[in-house]
Amino acid sequence: MNQRSQEIFNKNDELKVIVLTKRLIKHTMKLTNNSERYPKKARFTLVDPMQKTVIEIYKLLMKANYMNTNIKAQFDRRQLCQSEAIYMCDILLLYIELSLDENYINDKSCEYWVRQVMDVKRMILSWKNADSKRSNF
Repeated sequence: MNQRSQEIFNKNDELKVIVLTKRLIKHTMKLTNNSERYPKKARFTLVDPMQKTVIEIYKLLMKANYMNTNIKAQFDRRQLCQSEAIYMCDILLLYIELSLDENYINDKSCEYWVRQVMDVKRMILSWKNADSKRSNF
């Protein structure tokens, strides 16, 4: 992303977990779109599911962020979206492990990628727990 697009898209009021998730998406896309890393045979079995999973994490977090926590039904949906995003992080970790097992990525690349996923997962958990503590329900 160039400087201009960063200025347009990185708003200071974005949740940090959203910013980290965008970074995770960009990293995932960069790695998985590299045909020298992921051969064509891995496109449908590994690359497409990984890309869809990381986008789904972002979509769930955005949906959760739009929920009104003062309304019980929306609070419950928000908690569900957060839980689903955590689940999707675990699925992404499996795909990364499979990528390492198939030698599509090396140990160093795997560690960096896993750290990014775990940072997002931890932030979602913290967000979810903070919501629960603040809740009147």
